[in-house]
Amino acid sequence: EDYYSEGELICIDVDRIIRQQSGGKRSIDDFAKAFFGVRDRDWGELTYTFDTVVETLNRVQPYDWRSYLQRKVYDIAAQPPLDGITQGGYKLIFTGEPTKWIKSAEKEGKNNNLTYSGGFVVGNDGKITSVLWDSAAFNAGLSIGSEVVAVNGRKFDADALKRAIKAAAGNGPAPELLIHDGELYRTIKLDWHGGLRYPRLEKVGKGEGTLDALLAPR
Repeated sequence: EDYYSEGELICIDVDRIIRQQSGGKRSIDDFAKAFFGVRDRDWGELTYTFDTVVETLNRVQPYDWRSYLQRKVYDIAAQPPLDGITQGGYKLIFTGEPTKWIKSAEKEGKNNNLTYSGGFVVGNDGKITSVLWDSAAFNAGLSIGSEVVAVNGRKFDADALKRAIKAAAGNGPAPELLIHDGELYRTIKLDWHGGLRYPRLEKVGKGEGTLDALLAPR
C-alpha cells in the first residue's frame, strides 16, 4: 500500500532534517531510542498519539515537526515525499535496465517487476501478482490472479513480454495480451508507450550525503 512506501520516504526525510539541523550529531536512530525505548524489556502495549510523536521529535531536535508531519502525513500531495532523497545527495532516475536489487528480487520471487513499465508484476508462470492503481495495466482491466496466456498471439514468455513493451515505446504498437481469468478468456491491449523503466538512485555532488549516512553500516 502507498502509506507504507510513503511512510518510509518520510522517515528518510525526517532523518535528513535531524542530521542537517543538528550538524550531523543526531539522527532518526536517536528518535527511535527515545520513542521505542520507554520501558525496556516490557512487552506490554503502550499507546501513543500524534502529539507523542511530535514531542519526542522535538526532544531529539527542535523543529516545526507538527506542521511538517501534518503536511507530509495528512495533507494530500500530487508528488511523493522525495526530499530525503533529493536533498540527501541523490536523485531518482529511471533507466531501461533493472538494478541488481531488482534482479535479485525478481529471481527470488520468480516474477517480473513491470510496475513502472505498464503498471503490473507478472510471475514467470504468467500469473499477475500486483497491479498499480490507474496504470496502463489497471486501465486495461488487468487484476491480481489473472493469467497472461499469450503475448501478440504467441504463448506467454516473460522475455517476449518485455520485448513487446520495449517495442511499443514511442509510437510502437501496443502489446496485445490474451488474458485467462477464471472461465473467461479476453484480449486486451496494454496502452503503454514508455518502454521498460526501472527506478534507481543516482549520486549528486561529491562527499557523503545524509542518505549515505543513514544507509551506512552501524
